[in-house]
Amino acid sequence: MVVGPSHHTSRRALLKAAAGGAAAIAVGTHGSTVATAFAQDDPVEIRWESRSQTTEFQAIETAIREDFEPNNPNIKVVIEQAPDQERDEKLLTAMVAGTAPDLFESWSDNVTQFADRGQVLDVQPLVDRDFTEADISDFVAWQWRDFVLPSGIRFGVPKYINVMVVWANVDKFEAAGQELPTADWTHDQYAEAAKAMSTVAGEPTDVYGLRYPVWSWDRYWYKVESFGGQVVNPDDRTECLLGSPEAQAALEWSYNLMWTDRALLDPLSIGALTDPSMEQWAAQRFAMHEDGFYPQRTLEAVAGGFQFQYSEVPVGPAGRRVLGTTDGFAIYSGSEQPDAAWELAKYLSGPEFQELQVTTTARLPGRQSVLDRYTELVLATFPELETANIQAGVTAATGDYAGTRALFVEDAAARQIIEPALESLFVSNSNDVSYMAEIAAEVTEDQRERAG
Repeated sequence: MVVGPSHHTSRRALLKAAAGGAAAIAVGTHGSTVATAFAQDDPVEIRWESRSQTTEFQAIETAIREDFEPNNPNIKVVIEQAPDQERDEKLLTAMVAGTAPDLFESWSDNVTQFADRGQVLDVQPLVDRDFTEADISDFVAWQWRDFVLPSGIRFGVPKYINVMVVWANVDKFEAAGQELPTADWTHDQYAEAAKAMSTVAGEPTDVYGLRYPVWSWDRYWYKVESFGGQVVNPDDRTECLLGSPEAQAALEWSYNLMWTDRALLDPLSIGALTDPSMEQWAAQRFAMHEDGFYPQRTLEAVAGGFQFQYSEVPVGPAGRRVLGTTDGFAIYSGSEQPDAAWELAKYLSGPEFQELQVTTTARLPGRQSVLDRYTELVLATFPELETANIQAGVTAATGDYAGTRALFVEDAAARQIIEPALESLFVSNSNDVSYMAEIAAEVTEDQRERAG
């Protein structure tokens, strides 16, 4: 969509109004330059299932009604909030029935269950048609790359970047006489600090040194890579390598910290498997949290109760590696209005909407031009984050160690085998780490049968 000067002026005013507290921020002149191919005369209605937080919806609604729709008068957008429970199952059922929303939100670890069934539109031809080289170069390079699945399809365009960091409860560190995390911290130092800050008062542990959701499908793998291993053989995507010495060592690090040292949260002790993690963080049940970068949500959860700051995930024996997500907008392949859905996806991934997102949620944007001004934009809206070292999120997002994992040939099928095995290690403690070698063989056999 080619934007003229007058359109820039109106959009700047819109973003200031929609962002509320961000009204004083000057919006740059970096509007979208993508072409538009939607020229249908009759109005169409499209549905967007949004995973945005409730607090974002007013700003989103304002942007759609006062900016996107006036500039796309033949497109009416119905915004639906994604369900909190069983969202994936409900969405897949709707896809099979032909009633799914035109635009939905997903990421690499999540989208394969839909893409493997042919339910996701390959947007690469639309990218080739509409995006300039300047548009593409403005996306963060590793994230743009990782939107392409092993099948070759580009499953969508970026919404934001989530990247793994360590949250440190500064008060807990000071009370325990521990040095706060630094950029050159190793996993040995990490484990020792976690053990030093764990307080055992019978069973379960009263205060844990660390929460890291190693039982989660999209969180365990990068620790394996930081220890020099792989989950998937990059030269043979049917082969699972969780039985390798490096992978076993990485899993052992977490297993020992959890079950031997009682310094890593086991989820059933305080219910973290069902994700009251933010509430338990606010209650100071663990001193460190290795998870995604959520400055606004973290700030609201703490509500001034204690000091916290972010740091990069410590360096592993083979280097630093973390999950950097491909959270983005995907189009249902059965949509009757794919061109209209694409216009909305382009708008939402554009720099000005990305800026609105930063000033309302403090999420990391997928556009480099906005990421370059991230700290300035966030602190103008959330000055309380000045001491939280939010630059750690930017460093992780722009470094050379963030990205998504290698995917199996049929990744959703591999998940059905590996995820219960992870839970048997890190939730129920019903197996030890050597069990994952058996699981690796099972996954490999299953993948090769599926690949024919």
